[in-house]
Amino acid sequence: MIRRGLAVAAGAVVAGAVLAPLPAHAGTDVGAASALGKKAFSYSYSEGYCFYSKPLKKAMKVRVSGKLRYVRNAYKFNRGIRVRFHDPTLVEPKLTLATATKCSGGRAAKVSKARILQLWYDWNCKSSVGVVLGRGSQFGVSLSGTRSCGRTKVASRSTGYGAGSGFVQHNTGAPVGWSWGRDGKGIKKGGKICVRGDAGATIWTGNRSDTVVKPLKVCVPASYKGLS
Repeated sequence: MIRRGLAVAAGAVVAGAVLAPLPAHAGTDVGAASALGKKAFSYSYSEGYCFYSKPLKKAMKVRVSGKLRYVRNAYKFNRGIRVRFHDPTLVEPKLTLATATKCSGGRAAKVSKARILQLWYDWNCKSSVGVVLGRGSQFGVSLSGTRSCGRTKVASRSTGYGAGSGFVQHNTGAPVGWSWGRDGKGIKKGGKICVRGDAGATIWTGNRSDTVVKPLKVCVPASYKGLS
């Protein structure tokens, strides 16, 4: 689910080459001119699933949410505008687990303890893409097996909890990003910027446990706002 987008000024990014035609009389188009340069866009995301553990007779409702931020660089090139996108970054990526008697409706169901995990990786499954950890990030970077890409480079964080029925892993700031290099990526108008992730949980009831990990994808619009 994609919610609202926000454009703000961004730091320096070196551009690459994808052409978008300028409107007629672009030299006097104040709106198009103001959209040029480097701008950051941020879109909210929320994705999740529910898994029912038959052995434990518990539903495990797992959800990731936060914002995906990236930088767009647009500049005049001959008689057009060249547009490139750079460095998608997760902002305050939150992971929640709620345990209940069933997936649809039902009531909260307490477990003895729980552990939850979120891990993120390149949309195209390329381990060569650089992972950038923000200041104070509690994520770790490693080569690991994933649900969508097999073994690749991931940024992950796992946390454990005691007894309860609701568990939340907060991650302040912008702890994880991907470096798309000096040239960034060219994405056509109407396209998306995406990252892949796996989200999972293990729950215990007494000395019995069950685990689920499923792939999720986060996609937000590659904004051409102000350029058309």
